[in-house]
Amino acid sequence: MRIDKSIVLTSKNLKLRIPSADDFDHIFSATRFEGFNDGMLWDPPNSKEELIKPLHNGIKAWEQGKAFSFTIEKKKRSEFLGRISIRMTDIKDRWNIGFWTHPIHQKKGVMTEAVCVILKFGFEQLHANSIEACHAVWNTGSEKVLKSNGMTFINYIEKGFKKNGQWVDENLLAIDKEEWTKSSS
Repeated sequence: MRIDKSIVLTSKNLKLRIPSADDFDHIFSATRFEGFNDGMLWDPPNSKEELIKPLHNGIKAWEQGKAFSFTIEKKKRSEFLGRISIRMTDIKDRWNIGFWTHPIHQKKGVMTEAVCVILKFGFEQLHANSIEACHAVWNTGSEKVLKSNGMTFINYIEKGFKKNGQWVDENLLAIDKEEWTKSSS
């Protein structure tokens, strides 16, 4: 799947663009908030320089058509709000999304709107048949975002991922193209 790196996805209040090194200050500052990384698969960086390799890996995945990460900004002021990505799974035409909002912008509807944009991108441009997402069981904010975009509970994953030597339980939610088409009309 070839998607031009200059693509910008938009909604009423947001624009989503390919990440760049200009985002490093914002990403680093988000990771300084206590608890921010608790539900993430990645650990907080010790320096901004540690963000270079993930940026290059993300661009490489984009070029290979395996994953597409977007920086989320306010549409009118280009203010950094967070990140969202959609990546292939091992199942044909099933994609997975992951996201985070900078703590100073949480609980303002940003991610609900961004997930809506990514679902549209996934179903219309990536030709996904199904899109899924996992969230730490305790992360009710992420669960609310997913459910408000039509995703439904699929199953509980007792040992979803390890964080600081401890297993984190997750819930898997998903929506298929037919359900999305009905709910977005």
